[in-house]
Amino acid sequence: MPGIDPHERAVSCWYRVAGLVSREQKDLAVDIIEAEIRSAEYELLLEVSRLALSGDPIEIARRLRERAERVIRPTGRTRP
Repeated sequence: MPGIDPHERAVSCWYRVAGLVSREQKDLAVDIIEAEIRSAEYELLLEVSRLALSGDPIEIARRLRERAERVIRPTGRTRP
């Protein structure tokens, strides 16, 4: 799901696996979650490689750090 908001992606993944878990198909649910993680990692590595070729290493590192912080601490949503 390239280009989708991380929250929307998580919600989509949840809806796909929630029914599987309740129907005792946990292995399939875990496979779906693992595939989502691999897909996100792949997208991240493509973005990093694009940034690495784009210019100043210090600026690239700064931008990657900002993005990492947004992943860990998303804005606009409160945690329960």
